[in-house]
Amino acid sequence: MLMLPMLTCFRRVGQAQLLRGMIRCELQRRGGLNAKLLQDTVSTYNSALMSSNVHQEEPLDGGDHQDVKNIICHLTNALGLSEPMESIFMKTDPLEGLPVLTLFFVITYVPRLSYDALLGSLSKVKAGYPIDGWPVIIGISTLFKHFHPSYTQSFLAYVGQFIRVSAETYATRMGKNEDATRLAGDLKNSIVLMEQFCDISGLSKSALYEHVPQYIIEICSDLP
Repeated sequence: MLMLPMLTCFRRVGQAQLLRGMIRCELQRRGGLNAKLLQDTVSTYNSALMSSNVHQEEPLDGGDHQDVKNIICHLTNALGLSEPMESIFMKTDPLEGLPVLTLFFVITYVPRLSYDALLGSLSKVKAGYPIDGWPVIIGISTLFKHFHPSYTQSFLAYVGQFIRVSAETYATRMGKNEDATRLAGDLKNSIVLMEQFCDISGLSKSALYEHVPQYIIEICSDLP
């Protein structure tokens, strides 16, 4: 019963993040056309803030440095220079079982997805399924952004173990029964999901290779 509310949450958060990304692109384009100088100035100052110990320096023009940072933050958002996927919306308390629970979610809903090579993403198998690949993956990534990075690493480790076991099971069943065909689809979908999760979360593929050997990923990616 818990999986359906999780699906609804991930889907809605993912869709909202996609909309924020589209709005950000439009703001960035408009800013480049109508306020290029302001956009370049804010971008340069924001980079300086991020790369130096500005909090130890004197405020600009004798003003409140916190006010300056707030103004730069608002201008960064208004000009489309912010990154929606890096936003932290609220403080969260530790949830010890979150990576395992998210693993169960992945195992539950991977069979309801299929890889669409034309779109380069996972899509629903049947029209009635309220699920689509990118919104769900972005929703999961957004959730883990609000917790310590160890939660993401634990999630990758759990899913990596699931992929390794599935690959071994598929190798033993291959050519013997119909379950092997279904297992091949689930295995490929799991790998695609994790690769896109790493991409959205700003993680390199080596983060996934720590838990699943690269040769297994390459072999399973070619499965029908």
